[in-house]
Amino acid sequence: MVFAPTGLVTLTTDFGLAEPFVGIMKGRILGRLPSARIVDLSHGLPAGRSDLAGFWLGQAWRDFPAGTLHLAVVDPGVGTARGVTLAECGRQLLLAPDNGLLPEALRGSAGVAWRTLDPGLPDRLGLGRLSRTFHGRDLFAPLAALLAAGELEPADFGPRASAVDPRPLPRPCRTDDQVQGEILVADRFGNLISNIDAGLLRGLDSPGVALGAHDLLLAPTYGAADPGQPVAVVNAFGLVEIAVRDGSALDALGAGPGATVVIRNCGGHTEG
Repeated sequence: MVFAPTGLVTLTTDFGLAEPFVGIMKGRILGRLPSARIVDLSHGLPAGRSDLAGFWLGQAWRDFPAGTLHLAVVDPGVGTARGVTLAECGRQLLLAPDNGLLPEALRGSAGVAWRTLDPGLPDRLGLGRLSRTFHGRDLFAPLAALLAAGELEPADFGPRASAVDPRPLPRPCRTDDQVQGEILVADRFGNLISNIDAGLLRGLDSPGVALGAHDLLLAPTYGAADPGQPVAVVNAFGLVEIAVRDGSALDALGAGPGATVVIRNCGGHTEG
Protein backbone atom coordinates (compact mmCIF):
# COMPACT_ATOMS: atom_id res chain seq x y z
CA MET A 1 0.00 0.00 0.00
CA VAL A 2 1.25 3.49 -0.88
CA PHE A 3 1.70 6.37 1.57
CA ALA A 4 -0.88 9.10 0.93
CA PRO A 5 -0.02 12.21 2.97
CA THR A 6 -2.69 13.86 5.13
CA GLY A 7 -0.68 16.71 6.63
CA LEU A 8 -0.56 15.02 10.04
CA VAL A 9 2.91 15.22 11.63
CA THR A 10 4.06 13.93 15.01
CA LEU A 11 7.15 15.23 16.80
CA THR A 12 9.42 13.30 19.13
CA THR A 13 12.59 14.96 20.48
CA ASP A 14 14.87 15.23 23.49
CA PHE A 15 14.76 19.05 23.31
CA GLY A 16 12.55 19.67 26.34
CA LEU A 17 10.25 22.68 26.52
CA ALA A 18 12.36 25.14 28.50
CA GLU A 19 13.92 26.54 25.31
CA PRO A 20 12.11 27.35 22.05
CA PHE A 21 13.63 24.55 19.94
CA VAL A 22 10.38 22.61 19.53
CA GLY A 23 8.41 25.74 18.73
CA ILE A 24 10.97 26.76 16.13
CA MET A 25 10.65 23.38 14.41
CA LYS A 26 6.88 23.77 14.35
CA GLY A 27 7.31 27.22 12.82
CA ARG A 28 9.47 25.79 10.03
CA ILE A 29 6.92 23.05 9.34
CA LEU A 30 4.01 25.50 9.29
CA GLY A 31 5.95 27.90 7.10
CA ARG A 32 6.00 25.28 4.36
CA LEU A 33 2.71 23.57 5.20
CA PRO A 34 0.31 26.01 6.92
CA SER A 35 -2.41 23.36 7.11
CA ALA A 36 -0.20 20.90 9.00
CA ARG A 37 -1.64 19.26 12.09
CA ILE A 38 1.19 18.69 14.55
CA VAL A 39 1.00 16.26 17.48
CA ASP A 40 3.66 16.30 20.20
CA LEU A 41 4.51 12.75 21.24
CA SER A 42 7.31 13.60 23.67
CA HIS A 43 10.02 16.19 24.16
CA GLY A 44 11.27 14.97 27.54
CA LEU A 45 13.24 11.94 26.40
CA PRO A 46 16.68 11.31 27.92
CA ALA A 47 19.20 13.47 26.09
CA GLY A 48 20.97 11.65 23.28
CA ARG A 49 19.21 8.31 23.88
CA SER A 50 18.10 7.51 20.35
CA ASP A 51 17.40 3.93 21.43
CA LEU A 52 14.87 5.03 24.06
CA ALA A 53 13.36 7.51 21.62
CA GLY A 54 12.88 4.58 19.27
CA PHE A 55 11.33 2.53 22.07
CA TRP A 56 8.69 5.16 22.79
CA LEU A 57 8.01 5.93 19.15
CA GLY A 58 7.58 2.20 18.64
CA GLN A 59 4.81 2.17 21.25
CA ALA A 60 3.02 5.10 19.63
CA TRP A 61 3.16 5.18 15.85
CA ARG A 62 0.64 2.43 15.16
CA ASP A 63 -2.07 4.41 16.95
CA PHE A 64 -2.04 7.01 14.19
CA PRO A 65 -3.95 6.84 10.91
CA ALA A 66 -2.51 6.09 7.52
CA GLY A 67 -0.92 9.15 5.97
CA THR A 68 0.82 10.28 9.17
CA LEU A 69 4.44 11.39 9.11
CA HIS A 70 6.41 10.80 12.32
CA LEU A 71 9.44 13.06 12.81
CA ALA A 72 11.85 12.06 15.58
CA VAL A 73 14.97 14.11 16.30
CA VAL A 74 17.30 12.74 18.95
CA ASP A 75 20.53 13.55 17.26
CA PRO A 76 23.83 13.47 19.19
CA GLY A 77 25.60 13.18 15.83
CA VAL A 78 24.18 16.46 14.47
CA GLY A 79 26.67 18.17 12.18
CA THR A 80 28.65 15.00 11.51
CA ALA A 81 28.49 12.67 8.54
CA ARG A 82 25.63 10.64 10.06
CA GLY A 83 22.88 9.98 7.58
CA VAL A 84 19.15 10.67 7.54
CA THR A 85 16.70 7.80 7.31
CA LEU A 86 13.15 7.56 6.02
CA ALA A 87 11.05 4.46 6.66
CA GLU A 88 7.69 3.61 5.15
CA CYS A 89 5.55 1.11 7.04
CA GLY A 90 1.82 0.58 7.33
CA ARG A 91 1.12 3.51 4.98
CA GLN A 92 2.94 5.86 7.37
CA LEU A 93 6.34 7.55 7.14
CA LEU A 94 8.96 7.83 9.87
CA LEU A 95 11.85 10.29 9.53
CA ALA A 96 14.88 10.50 11.82
CA PRO A 97 18.67 10.65 12.00
CA ASP A 98 20.31 7.39 10.95
CA ASN A 99 21.46 6.45 14.45
CA GLY A 100 19.33 3.44 15.37
CA LEU A 101 16.20 5.34 16.39
CA LEU A 102 13.98 4.04 13.62
CA PRO A 103 15.25 0.43 13.68
CA GLU A 104 14.27 0.37 17.37
CA ALA A 105 10.87 1.94 16.67
CA LEU A 106 10.14 -0.57 13.90
CA ARG A 107 11.73 -3.68 15.39
CA GLY A 108 9.61 -6.68 14.51
CA SER A 109 7.53 -4.75 11.95
CA ALA A 110 6.95 -6.34 8.59
CA GLY A 111 7.12 -4.66 5.22
CA VAL A 112 9.39 -1.74 6.12
CA ALA A 113 10.85 0.14 3.14
CA TRP A 114 14.03 2.03 4.09
CA ARG A 115 15.59 4.98 2.30
CA THR A 116 18.60 7.17 3.02
CA LEU A 117 18.69 10.86 2.17
CA ASP A 118 20.30 11.78 -1.13
CA PRO A 119 23.09 14.18 0.00
CA GLY A 120 22.30 16.54 -2.88
CA LEU A 121 18.58 16.78 -2.14
CA PRO A 122 18.68 19.64 0.44
CA ASP A 123 20.40 21.91 -2.11
CA ARG A 124 17.98 20.92 -4.86
CA LEU A 125 15.09 21.71 -2.54
CA GLY A 126 16.58 25.10 -1.69
CA LEU A 127 16.80 24.45 2.04
CA GLY A 128 19.73 26.83 2.41
CA ARG A 129 22.70 26.58 4.75
CA LEU A 130 22.49 23.92 7.43
CA SER A 131 23.75 24.86 10.87
CA ARG A 132 26.05 22.40 12.60
CA THR A 133 23.93 22.18 15.74
CA PHE A 134 20.22 22.42 14.81
CA HIS A 135 19.28 20.12 11.95
CA GLY A 136 15.84 19.76 13.55
CA ARG A 137 15.15 23.28 12.28
CA ASP A 138 17.24 23.41 9.13
CA LEU A 139 16.83 19.92 7.69
CA PHE A 140 14.30 17.68 9.39
CA ALA A 141 11.42 20.15 9.76
CA PRO A 142 11.49 21.23 6.08
CA LEU A 143 11.80 17.62 4.90
CA ALA A 144 8.89 16.60 7.12
CA ALA A 145 6.74 19.42 5.80
CA LEU A 146 7.47 18.56 2.17
CA LEU A 147 6.75 14.87 2.72
CA ALA A 148 3.56 15.60 4.70
CA ALA A 149 2.40 17.96 1.97
CA GLY A 150 3.02 15.45 -0.80
CA GLU A 151 5.50 17.82 -2.45
CA LEU A 152 8.32 15.32 -1.88
CA GLU A 153 7.66 11.70 -2.74
CA PRO A 154 9.36 9.00 -0.64
CA ALA A 155 10.89 7.61 -3.84
CA ASP A 156 12.60 10.96 -4.43
CA PHE A 157 14.02 11.17 -0.91
CA GLY A 158 16.98 8.98 -1.77
CA PRO A 159 18.02 5.43 -2.56
CA ARG A 160 16.89 2.34 -0.74
CA ALA A 161 19.33 1.42 2.00
CA SER A 162 19.39 -0.36 5.34
CA ALA A 163 19.39 1.84 8.43
CA VAL A 164 22.21 1.55 10.94
CA ASP A 165 21.40 -0.11 14.26
CA PRO A 166 24.38 0.61 16.51
CA ARG A 167 22.85 0.25 19.97
CA PRO A 168 19.81 -2.02 20.02
CA LEU A 169 17.98 -2.21 23.31
CA PRO A 170 18.48 -5.47 25.23
CA ARG A 171 16.10 -8.29 24.42
CA PRO A 172 14.55 -10.70 26.96
CA CYS A 173 15.48 -14.37 27.09
CA ARG A 174 12.92 -17.18 27.46
CA THR A 175 13.76 -20.68 28.67
CA ASP A 176 11.36 -23.54 29.44
CA ASP A 177 10.45 -22.30 32.91
CA GLN A 178 11.34 -18.62 33.08
CA VAL A 179 11.82 -15.32 31.26
CA GLN A 180 14.67 -12.98 32.05
CA GLY A 181 14.68 -9.36 30.98
CA GLU A 182 15.47 -5.95 32.37
CA ILE A 183 13.97 -2.59 33.17
CA LEU A 184 14.22 -0.27 30.18
CA VAL A 185 12.70 2.96 31.45
CA ALA A 186 10.92 4.57 34.37
CA ASP A 187 7.97 6.77 33.46
CA ARG A 188 7.00 10.02 35.21
CA PHE A 189 4.96 8.06 37.77
CA GLY A 190 8.00 6.01 38.75
CA ASN A 191 6.62 2.87 37.10
CA LEU A 192 9.39 0.55 35.91
CA ILE A 193 8.76 -0.70 32.38
CA SER A 194 10.58 -3.86 31.34
CA ASN A 195 11.43 -5.30 27.93
CA ILE A 196 9.37 -8.45 28.62
CA ASP A 197 6.43 -8.80 26.26
CA ALA A 198 3.37 -10.53 27.68
CA GLY A 199 3.51 -13.05 24.84
CA LEU A 200 6.64 -14.52 26.40
CA LEU A 201 4.65 -15.53 29.48
CA ARG A 202 2.58 -18.16 27.69
CA GLY A 203 2.97 -21.48 29.44
CA LEU A 204 3.81 -19.95 32.82
CA ASP A 205 0.72 -20.94 34.81
CA SER A 206 1.31 -18.76 37.87
CA PRO A 207 3.96 -16.22 36.92
CA GLY A 208 5.96 -14.71 39.74
CA VAL A 209 8.04 -11.60 39.10
CA ALA A 210 11.37 -11.06 40.82
CA LEU A 211 13.08 -7.67 40.87
CA GLY A 212 16.05 -7.70 43.19
CA ALA A 213 14.79 -8.69 46.64
CA HIS A 214 11.15 -8.11 45.68
CA ASP A 215 8.94 -11.05 44.65
CA LEU A 216 5.53 -10.31 43.23
CA LEU A 217 2.70 -12.14 41.51
CA LEU A 218 1.58 -10.70 38.23
CA ALA A 219 -1.71 -8.91 38.93
CA PRO A 220 -4.42 -7.68 36.56
CA THR A 221 -4.44 -4.05 37.80
CA TYR A 222 -2.52 -1.59 39.96
CA GLY A 223 -5.46 -1.70 42.34
CA ALA A 224 -4.78 -5.35 43.17
CA ALA A 225 -2.08 -4.13 45.57
CA ASP A 226 -2.62 -2.31 48.83
CA PRO A 227 -1.61 1.36 48.93
CA GLY A 228 2.17 1.67 49.13
CA GLN A 229 2.76 -1.94 48.04
CA PRO A 230 4.54 -3.05 44.84
CA VAL A 231 2.71 -4.84 42.07
CA ALA A 232 3.60 -6.26 38.65
CA VAL A 233 1.15 -5.78 35.78
CA VAL A 234 1.04 -6.08 32.01
CA ASN A 235 0.76 -2.47 30.90
CA ALA A 236 -1.10 -0.84 28.03
CA PHE A 237 1.77 -1.64 25.65
CA GLY A 238 1.77 -5.34 26.48
CA LEU A 239 4.97 -5.12 28.56
CA VAL A 240 5.54 -6.26 32.12
CA GLU A 241 5.71 -3.24 34.40
CA ILE A 242 6.44 -2.92 38.10
CA ALA A 243 4.66 -0.21 40.04
CA VAL A 244 3.92 0.84 43.59
CA ARG A 245 0.28 1.62 44.21
CA ASP A 246 -0.10 5.32 45.01
CA GLY A 247 3.68 5.69 44.91
CA SER A 248 6.85 5.43 42.83
CA ALA A 249 8.50 2.06 42.25
CA LEU A 250 11.64 3.91 41.15
CA ASP A 251 11.90 5.58 44.54
CA ALA A 252 10.60 2.76 46.72
CA LEU A 253 12.24 -0.37 45.35
CA GLY A 254 15.86 0.67 44.89
CA ALA A 255 15.80 -0.42 41.23
CA GLY A 256 15.76 1.39 37.94
CA PRO A 257 16.70 1.05 34.28
CA GLY A 258 19.11 -1.84 33.77
CA ALA A 259 17.83 -3.87 36.73
CA THR A 260 17.21 -7.56 36.00
CA VAL A 261 13.66 -8.90 36.01
CA VAL A 262 13.02 -12.66 36.22
CA ILE A 263 9.58 -14.21 35.74
CA ARG A 264 8.97 -17.87 36.55
CA ASN A 265 6.21 -20.17 37.70
CA CYS A 266 5.51 -19.41 41.34
CA GLY A 267 2.87 -20.72 43.70
CA GLY A 268 3.06 -17.87 46.17
CA HIS A 269 4.74 -14.55 46.79
CA THR A 270 5.86 -11.99 49.30
CA GLU A 271 5.55 -8.27 48.83
CA GLY A 272 8.70 -6.43 49.84
